[in-house]
Amino acid sequence: MELSDIHIFLSVVEHGSVSRAAEQLGYVQSNVTARIRTLEQELGHPLFHRHRRGMILNAEGRKLLTYAERMSALMSEMHKAFQHPDDPVGSLLIGSVETVVGLPDILSKFHREYSKVDLSLVTGVTEKLTEEVLEHKLDGAFVTGPVLSLHVEQYPVFEEELVLVSGNFAEQEVEDAKPDVSDLLQQPLLVFRTGCGYRAKLQQWLQVERISPSRIMEFGTLETIIGTVAAGLGITVVPRSAVKKLEAEGMLRVYAVPAPFRHISVVYIRRADTYLSEVERKFLETIAHIRAQRMPIVHD
Repeated sequence: MELSDIHIFLSVVEHGSVSRAAEQLGYVQSNVTARIRTLEQELGHPLFHRHRRGMILNAEGRKLLTYAERMSALMSEMHKAFQHPDDPVGSLLIGSVETVVGLPDILSKFHREYSKVDLSLVTGVTEKLTEEVLEHKLDGAFVTGPVLSLHVEQYPVFEEELVLVSGNFAEQEVEDAKPDVSDLLQQPLLVFRTGCGYRAKLQQWLQVERISPSRIMEFGTLETIIGTVAAGLGITVVPRSAVKKLEAEGMLRVYAVPAPFRHISVVYIRRADTYLSEVERKFLETIAHIRAQRMPIVHD
């Protein structure tokens, strides 16, 4: 069995067909088909269910996939181990929750200093990003912490202050007419999907207050959540830094969150058992540098 066969196998699994895998790899289709059949003959089992629209792993194929992913990750680590310490080259796939204060500073500084590194960023919620780090789908991720797993290393990034946000009721001239926080908590919740640290804090607060939300509406982006809140359709909890400008412009109204639920930590996580490449080492140094420059601002 050759490592190239494993690479081809993983590509067919990813794309779901020989033709798409061949196109991605730059091989002729017959070559990919032959290599998959050779792999099946060597293992003594078919690896895929074949149908008109493509190929799906069978039970034996899923068994091989477990080992193939380990082998691929090990090969990747081997290449990372030989990076030049001062001028690393390679790629870094990072995940992040949507609102990390200072993240643009981290990314721009790293790109300026290590332009040969192909840095990619995907967004998601903490629970999903943590899973993808553990499954080797991401090199690391910025998530809300702490993460309760022995399989990850975590590095402090920033501390965020959470605030309750509603639409602006400034058109009501009487200040006493400003909604009470307890009344606001009865409104629909506009949140990210389950697994978001901000949503978890809001729900913990509601549980303590013994309030059952009238409705929970899930959205995929912070922009959509904030826009819907501004339209007066509900409330949300987000970091103060994410709405500071809109609050100043009078688009939103911001309320303090009680102390037990007010602060949330952002950490960078990576698998504890993977080799720390020079690329990621430099990225961690960049995080530490920006963290030292931007002391967290805590509003009491």
